[in-house]
Parts: sequence; C-alpha cells; structure tokens
Amino acid sequence: MDVIGLGLLLFGLVWLGGFGLAHFRAANKAKAAAAWPSAAGKILAAEIVVDESGAGGEDGTTWYNPVVTYAYEVAGTEFQGRRLRFGNPHCSSRKKAEAAIAPYTIGSSVVVHYSPERPDEAVLETGKPSPIYLILALFGLPFVAFGLAWDQFTG
Repeated sequence: MDVIGLGLLLFGLVWLGGFGLAHFRAANKAKAAAAWPSAAGKILAAEIVVDESGAGGEDGTTWYNPVVTYAYEVAGTEFQGRRLRFGNPHCSSRKKAEAAIAPYTIGSSVVVHYSPERPDEAVLETGKPSPIYLILALFGLPFVAFGLAWDQFTG
C-alpha cells in the first residue's frame, strides 16, 4: 500500500471513529442522565446564537445554536447550566432552533438533571441524541474503501 492509499485509509478511519465516538459518547451520557437526580431550576435566558462558518456569503454555512441558560441548586450550592441535552447539534434552520427553545421561557420553572459526581454537569432533556454524528461518520467510509482499493486503481 503506497502513501496515498494509506493516507486515505487513515483519514477515513479517523473520521469514522471520531464521529462514531462522539455519537456513542453522547448516547451514553444521555442514557446516564435519565437516571441522574433532579433539582428544580429556573430559566434565565433562551436565545439562538448564530454561527457563520466558512467564508460567509454563498461559500459559508450558517448554524443556529439553541442556547438555554438555567439556574439550579444542589445541596445548598447554586449552579448555572447551558446544556439543553447531550449531542445537541447545531440547527441548520432558525425555525428548528426556535422550536428547540420554545418550551423554555425566561422565568419558567424546569426540572434539571445533574450528575451526582459533578453537580455542575447538567441537562434539561435526557432523550437520545440526534443521529447526525452517525450520519457524518458514514462519510468516512468512502475514504476507507478508496484507501483499501488504492493499489487496484493505480495498478
């Protein structure tokens, strides 16, 4: 196997492994969070943070990040959290981001699930993460295949 084939193979494996690991880590955290203790919380802010990636304009991508800030108390200590759920991907449309923060109006009461080992780690939603990381992981497969078959192409 030459350097190009090896490079394609390694790139594909790193891509596949990285996004696959990100998904399974988020899924495991979400599953654990469902069993975490909970505390009463209060919504402090709910906003959409716009992230322009790339060069902007037609070449760039705009992501809409639903960000909810909440306060809660554990054993007499106050904490603030900003994690809506584990594996919370950026939204590709403002409408989706608005739907994600719609249930969280400023001043409303919420149930906060916090880690018993690290009470500063908390989430509002404990559902399964979006499959977006798994979908992105699949884009590594063509690189793995081309890397393995490179010698066949270059003969």
